[in-house]
Amino acid sequence: MGQYNFFATIYDRMMDDIPYKEWEKYLVLLLNRYGIAPPSSVLELGCGTGNMSELLAAEGFTVTGIDISEEMLTIAKAKNLKERNITYLSADMRDFTLPKKQAAAISVGDSMNYLLSTEDFTKALTAVHDNLNPGGVFIFDLKTEYFFKTSYDGMTFEDDLGDFSYVWKNYYDDEKRTHEYHLRFKVKDGDGVRFENELHRQRTYSASEIKEAAIKAGFKKAAAYDAFTLNKPRKCSERIYIVCH
Repeated sequence: MGQYNFFATIYDRMMDDIPYKEWEKYLVLLLNRYGIAPPSSVLELGCGTGNMSELLAAEGFTVTGIDISEEMLTIAKAKNLKERNITYLSADMRDFTLPKKQAAAISVGDSMNYLLSTEDFTKALTAVHDNLNPGGVFIFDLKTEYFFKTSYDGMTFEDDLGDFSYVWKNYYDDEKRTHEYHLRFKVKDGDGVRFENELHRQRTYSASEIKEAAIKAGFKKAAAYDAFTLNKPRKCSERIYIVCH
């Protein structure tokens, strides 16, 4: 079972409750707080179907979006009908080199949680660091252990959207600190009915692990925020934002 194969084709329909515009306003607030404003260049890691890249480009930023899923990138490219200043590239966030260094980098929608080891987490931070201009910043979010344990562990979500239905099962492993999403789709099309399966894994990271990875990557300073605020993270924070600079 892969990740973001069939899921990519219906991702936006399943995730239509994500408040991208509110997330984008918060990102712009943080970017401005660290001296980054349009038309500065911004890299988005794990850009997916391009929703955030489109919003940032509409603000006037010059955006480069990278993702490892060709299926997600195909959809992102098809959305760019207004020909905004966006470049989409197929790349692994753990190892990439851009043609030009960026003023800032962002990653939202818990893309960084998909890195399943501290080694891979450090590699991603290092790749970002090496593709930033001096003084550049990297802003990314992470779902917390509190969120996985209290909101998703043991939960099953189901829905029928007409041409497809799904069952979404969730399991959190305390020892490995990983969360598994088991997705089973029933798809109806002109050829009848077929089933698609995907398995997604994410990992949680402690403050000390994040700090150690940032230092190894070459960042000099970092700040952590309870999501969508300028307050410090709490024990019950479900999502946090990290700013490395």
